Amino acid sequence: FAVVADEVRGLAQRTQQSTVEIETLVAALQSGTRQVSSIMLSSRELTVSSVQLSRQAGTSLGSITQTVSNIQAMNQQIAAAAEEQSAVAEEISRSIVNVRDVSEQTASASEETAASSVELA
Repeated sequence: FAVVADEVRGLAQRTQQSTVEIETLVAALQSGTRQVSSIMLSSRELTVSSVQLSRQAGTSLGSITQTVSNIQAMNQQIAAAAEEQSAVAEEISRSIVNVRDVSEQTASASEETAASSVELA
């Protein structure tokens, strides 16, 4: 009986040690599972945030595209107005030349009239 009792005690001790080791492993697994769960939750939240930021970026890019289009249209209007102003400036320049020519002719005619008046007097 003593041998059997020693053998049973040894088995009980090994069983108890194995139970403690298993409890330690289970606790480690549970802790690891909680960490993984926490990391997955954080990852999900980051993914949701990334999706929102991507949508905002898309909206911003659309707005930028519209603004660039508006600026392009304004540039075309400015170019057309500049061409029109250039044409008007050329017309004014021609008119000034015509006025100068008429003024010179009038001055010449006035001088001739004055000379004729002196001769008549």
